[in-house]
Amino acid sequence: MTTKYNPFNERMKKQYEDALLHGAHKESRTVDAVWKAINLFEQFTGLRDFTTFNKDQAKGFKQWLEKQRNTQNEPLSLSTVCSTLANVREFFKWLATHPLCIRKVDGQAVMYLRLSNNDERAGRATRELPVPKIDEIRQVLEAMPNNSEIEKRDKAIVAFTALTGIRIDALISLKIGDVGIQAKEVWQNPRHVRTKNRKGITTFFMPFDPTWEKIVIDWINYAINDLGFTPSDPLFPKQLVLNNPEKMAFEAVGLSREHWAGTTPVREIFKEAFAHAALQYYHPHSFRKMLVIWAMENCSQLQVKALSQNIGHEHAMTTYNAYGKLNVHEQRKAIIAIGQGNPDLQSVPVEELLKEVGRRTQK
Repeated sequence: MTTKYNPFNERMKKQYEDALLHGAHKESRTVDAVWKAINLFEQFTGLRDFTTFNKDQAKGFKQWLEKQRNTQNEPLSLSTVCSTLANVREFFKWLATHPLCIRKVDGQAVMYLRLSNNDERAGRATRELPVPKIDEIRQVLEAMPNNSEIEKRDKAIVAFTALTGIRIDALISLKIGDVGIQAKEVWQNPRHVRTKNRKGITTFFMPFDPTWEKIVIDWINYAINDLGFTPSDPLFPKQLVLNNPEKMAFEAVGLSREHWAGTTPVREIFKEAFAHAALQYYHPHSFRKMLVIWAMENCSQLQVKALSQNIGHEHAMTTYNAYGKLNVHEQRKAIIAIGQGNPDLQSVPVEELLKEVGRRTQK
């Protein structure tokens, strides 16, 4: 009978999982990716003890991994290979210092779990997402229906994302009580809102269009007054799906009192909304860059700093680096406008530049 697991390896993997979850405070989905990578390494070695790890195994695994294919029978992407090697590399770095393995695992061999510098850079490269324009969001919202409770919710989701630039994972974990209608303020409470790095974030509505604000406020009032929702209920609940015995199928019959477990349904709402307006689809995350580009063109450095905090960044330079890259058209437009307007609108806060330089010097 073939053994399907190695007991010693399983104990080490479990201990590493605990170290990631409770020591490094990683999210469970991050740990799942690590497990998958380590399992691939075990597949390559035929479940040999991790203590046998050496440079020959490291080089062999890298070569083996580059020959593997995904579920579409295509070669693994460079980004997948890079992330897999990185996860296995970090695991063996940890294992090399484990009391049971400190003199058995070849810690120097981890350096072989890496692609060439050029392939590493190519693997980390990401395709720039297209960015919507304010007028396109306006077209989408005008085209979206607003009759059923599901349609009202969907329309409010798009408007809310445009007004706040909130991350989609935080969006689906918000509660009605997190939104202050009068102050047009959102408190992303990290105790239950899935913010990045579990930061508490105070976000105010961007002053784009009073109609957008009305869509969100009307939805909240409708949820409370017509649907009987309370402040502790989800701001954007998932659909209620029940079994219809006559049709012998499950169907959506309204809204539940539960949060979505994942972000896929929200992305589908955005896809349908843009398709309904006969516009190309823009990923919800691209709304964040839309806000930043708009602010760089129209706001003072103080206001850009405020926007930076609004979307959850501690430093304005993080906002510039993450979302401030201009496309060629925007770059040309900005260069031509040099000296023609208020230079204060285009400048980066000096104190933020100095802080960024200081942080990079300390690394």
